[in-house]
Amino acid sequence: MEDSILDFTTNLAILHRQFQRAMNQILEADEMPINITEFYLLVLVSETSQLNQRKAAWTMAVDEGLMARMVHHLVDLKLLQKETDPDDRRNRRLTLTTDGQALVKQAITVLHDWWQQVTPTDADFDYAGITAQLQLLSSRVLRDQTESH
Repeated sequence: MEDSILDFTTNLAILHRQFQRAMNQILEADEMPINITEFYLLVLVSETSQLNQRKAAWTMAVDEGLMARMVHHLVDLKLLQKETDPDDRRNRRLTLTTDGQALVKQAITVLHDWWQQVTPTDADFDYAGITAQLQLLSSRVLRDQTESH
């Protein structure tokens, strides 16, 4: 079992790094003014209601300083809005602007194109099944981290 866990971890890391590299190159070539980490943040905001800056940093496993810089950059680009979180006035709630929504939609198209290109045509990939299993793992990791803090 440990060999399959090591293989899984190695392959997941390889896919992640290759995907990041390819997406950054595509984002630059398409003159999108964001990097892959900022793209992840925009997608997270688009999929999560009532998301605040601190929760976004924790979910993405980045420090709050980096999150603050990314949010500032995305606000300057008019892709993201922030407002005081009524539940915690020290924190900022994040929402996408109309331009942010359009950019997310465009970048997701790029993401789909990349995966379509790298998916072997001679194998039957069940992305829904793989996603369901990964969501189980990631939700457990997030839950365990919440309980330890």
